[in-house]
Amino acid sequence: MYILDINFLLDVITDRSKNKYFYEKILEYLINKKEAYISSSALHNIRFILKRNYRDYLSKYLEIEKQLNIVKTPSYIDYNDKLCQIDIEDYLLELSAKTINAKVITNDKTFLKYSEIAVSPAKFLSLSLSTVSNIDFANLKKQHIRYSNEIEKSVDNVYNHARFIMGPEIKELENNLCNFTDAKNAITCGSGTDALLLAMMALDIKPDDEIITTPFTFIATAETIAFLGAKPVFVDIDEETYNIDVNKIEKEITPKTKAILPVSLFGQPCDLEELQSLITNHQSLYLIIDGAQSFGATYKGKAEVHYCDIYTTSFFPAKPLGCYGDGGAVFTNNDELADKIKMLRIHGQNKRYSHKYVGLGARLDTIQAATLNVKLKHYPEDLKKRQEVAQKYTNLFSTTHSPITHLPIHPSDRTSAWAQYSIRVKDRDEVQEKLKEAGIPTAVHYPKPLHLQECFSYLGYKEGDFPVAEKISKEIMSLPMNPDLTDKEIEYIADKVIEFAK
Repeated sequence: MYILDINFLLDVITDRSKNKYFYEKILEYLINKKEAYISSSALHNIRFILKRNYRDYLSKYLEIEKQLNIVKTPSYIDYNDKLCQIDIEDYLLELSAKTINAKVITNDKTFLKYSEIAVSPAKFLSLSLSTVSNIDFANLKKQHIRYSNEIEKSVDNVYNHARFIMGPEIKELENNLCNFTDAKNAITCGSGTDALLLAMMALDIKPDDEIITTPFTFIATAETIAFLGAKPVFVDIDEETYNIDVNKIEKEITPKTKAILPVSLFGQPCDLEELQSLITNHQSLYLIIDGAQSFGATYKGKAEVHYCDIYTTSFFPAKPLGCYGDGGAVFTNNDELADKIKMLRIHGQNKRYSHKYVGLGARLDTIQAATLNVKLKHYPEDLKKRQEVAQKYTNLFSTTHSPITHLPIHPSDRTSAWAQYSIRVKDRDEVQEKLKEAGIPTAVHYPKPLHLQECFSYLGYKEGDFPVAEKISKEIMSLPMNPDLTDKEIEYIADKVIEFAK
C-alpha cells in the first residue's frame, strides 16, 4: 500500500513535471490495485494549493480524489521526533502511513532523506511490480481501511451519545441481521461461545443431558455442552465435506439425547434436510446449528436459521463478518425462544432488577454493533469476493498433476461463506515450513480432534474411535483466504503449494 504525497499528485495533475507520463502510469497502477491512498491531513492542503496556483486542474484532481482511499491522520504528535521538528507536514504524512503499514511516494528530498518509509517514484518502479511480498492470511487491516471512514463515523456516534451498553446501534444491528437472513429474530451477544451457551440454556439443557456433535471443530462447540454439565457425544465426520456424517447420528441417539449440534465447518452448511428428517423422527430433539464460520451461507437458497430451532454465529475479527473484538449472535424463528434468550443474555432479567432466569452477562458492546452495521452493508460484496477467491484456487489446483490429495467439496445445493480454504497434503509440516519461507502463511484447522483433547478424557474416547476426523487432522491445511487477495497472490500461493507438496 502507498500513500501519495501532495507533490507527487501535483506532478501527475499539472504540467509542471517532465516525468508526468510515467507518474500517471504509477497512479493508474495503484488505483487499479486499490492501493492508492491519501492522508486526510493532505486533503485540505492540496485543494488549497490547486485553487491558489493551479485552478484549471482542480476538477481533474477531484475526479482522481474519488478513486483514492483516505487514511486518517492520527491526532497524537511526538514533538521530539526528528522529522516532526524538520517538517510537521511530512511527519503527519509519515504517521498516517505507519497506521496502515504503507510507504509514501514522494519527490520531497527532505522527506526521502529523513523517513525510512518514503520512496521516490523512480525507486517505486525499481521495486519490481511483479514481486509478491509477504501475504496476509486474513488481511483485516486492509478491510478496515476500505470501510474506515464509515466505521469512524458510526463509532463516533456511539462516543457522542455514550450509551456503550445496549445503545440504539444494538437494535439497529439486530434488525439488519434479520433483514439479511429473513430470520424472525436475531439476538446479539458477546461472542460465538456466548451464543452457543444462550442457545442451550434457552432449550433447558441440564446436567446428564446428551448433545450429539462433531469432534472436528473448535473446542467451543463441545466446551459449552460440558460447561452446562451435559455430555458431548461425538460422531465422526464425512470425508468429503468434513461436516458431521449424518448417516452415523441415528445409532448414537439415546433417551438422554436432547439436541443435535452440527457445525457448518469452514463456512459450508451440513446436510440440513437429512438432519431435519432425523429430528422429525425423534420429535423431542432440538437442532442447533453452530454457524460460527458460516454466516451468510445458504442451503437451497435460504439461510441456515430456517432449518433449525436455533442458529448461532460468531463475529470474531477473523470470521467472514467480523467485528473489532469479540461478538456473536443467536437467530431463531421461534418468538418464545427469542424472548427467553434476550433475558438470558442480561442475567435472566425481564425488567430492571427482576430476574426470571439464571442468566449471563453476554451483551454485545454498542461500539462493536456500530462497526458491524457498517460492515454488514458491504458483506454481500465481501461474500462474493470470497467465493471468487475460492473458485480461483480450485481452478488452479484442479489439474491432473496436482499433488493435493483433496480440494474443498462444494455441493451445488448450498453456498459457503468460505471462512477457510482448506486442502489436504501429505507431509503437511514440511509443506507449511516451506510456504512460510516463501512468505505464505498457513493454519491448521484442526490439529487434534476434540475426543483426543485432555479436557475430554473423562468421556472415555480413545484414538481410533473416529478415524476420519483423526486422518484429516493430520493432513488438513488452510491457505490465506480473504476478499482482498489479488490474482497474482492467488497464483503465487497455488504455484508454491503445488511445488512444495510434491
